[in-house]
Amino acid sequence: MDMHVMEGPDPVLTRSDLIADPSLSAYEKVGGYRGLRRVLSGLSQDDVVEEVKLSGLRGRGGSGFPTALKWEKVAHHRVPVRYVVANGSEGEPGSHKDHFLISRTPHQIIEGIIIAAYAVGASQAHLFVKDNFSEGIRILRRAHQEALSAGFLGENILGSSFSLNLQIFVGPSAYIAGEETALLEALEGRPPRPRPKPPYYPTEMGLYNKPTVVNNIETFAHVARILREGPAWFRKRGTQKSPGTMVFTVSGSVAKPVLVELPLGFSLRRLLEDYAGGPLPGETFQCFFTGGPSFGILPAKDIDTPLDYDSLRAKGTGLGSAGIIVLGSNDCPVATSREFASFYETGSCGQCPPCRLGTESLAGLLDLVESGQGTIETIDRIRKIADMIKGRGNCGLITASAYMVQSLLHHFPDLVKTHLGDSRKSGKDRVPTYKYDHFVG
Repeated sequence: MDMHVMEGPDPVLTRSDLIADPSLSAYEKVGGYRGLRRVLSGLSQDDVVEEVKLSGLRGRGGSGFPTALKWEKVAHHRVPVRYVVANGSEGEPGSHKDHFLISRTPHQIIEGIIIAAYAVGASQAHLFVKDNFSEGIRILRRAHQEALSAGFLGENILGSSFSLNLQIFVGPSAYIAGEETALLEALEGRPPRPRPKPPYYPTEMGLYNKPTVVNNIETFAHVARILREGPAWFRKRGTQKSPGTMVFTVSGSVAKPVLVELPLGFSLRRLLEDYAGGPLPGETFQCFFTGGPSFGILPAKDIDTPLDYDSLRAKGTGLGSAGIIVLGSNDCPVATSREFASFYETGSCGQCPPCRLGTESLAGLLDLVESGQGTIETIDRIRKIADMIKGRGNCGLITASAYMVQSLLHHFPDLVKTHLGDSRKSGKDRVPTYKYDHFVG
């Protein structure tokens, strides 16, 4: 299925001239690698970290952690060997931005990675992409070779004393491989299983137990522009606490599934009405997963909520990687939650018993409810299991699964009860479409 690409009011990463051609020559024509040239012409490592700090850039991959804080910890670490890892795994349901950025503007990502490596004193970097994204792998490899041939990678970059080896790493397609420490395990040649934190925070004990910066690829793309234009330029967009823009993908029950870059703080209503075409004909909005299923449900009454980290957190949900899934009035939140619970069950690596057993139990109990075989006791068991397993694994998968079903029970208690003992509903409830294969525009 197709996802439409639209240009927002003031795009940073997805301007039409940036995404029209992924080649190096096209990227340089629109200012590409000027940020790197500026860095290597006289900025110190601390200067680069300070500019990222002044920009207020927050990670675009999930929790919105301040980017400069990660970089500072690695740049000032007592261990001299450091690494930079770009996470391009993108496995969250409803999120499609990483695939788009990789396929349309790979050099913007690579430039940001090089700048980050310079800032933290790393001579080795890795860009992780999953093995099921064949088109993106081909485009990245070509861009990597172009950057290497042009002297932006390798020894003594642009005549400086800085050298960097960048590896395009093709990893497993498993959902859990996108978790930052599981990704590091894969890079080291082992199955992608999350490490316990503490002690394995990447900035302290990351790749090969060395201090490591792990950021989402959209974060690195923003770094390239910040070092070209300056932090004040970046802060002209977004909000004080959530500066800049973010690439949003809207899927589900909307007239036009869309990918669009918007300033953080843009209202959800305006995104859905002005860019996604509103609800499907004859329907109304029922609720939204604003950061994919990992952050729970936002009811339709909160459609005017600004799309930034803090505003959504105050509503009990989150922004995540900005993959917004819309449920219309004919969609069933129970059936949708069951599908997501099954997704988490399949996605669990099985390493932590609470996660392995908990995701299986939640998926099975929701299946009972959705098929009309559940009882009040089934709902009580769902609630108890979700309460018990939150925070019990090495990563956030089990907490996301628990929070998702808790969100369903909180916002739709009466709807859940209507499914009990009603086998006529089995398999007939509509689930929104959130998987797309092609970008149009």
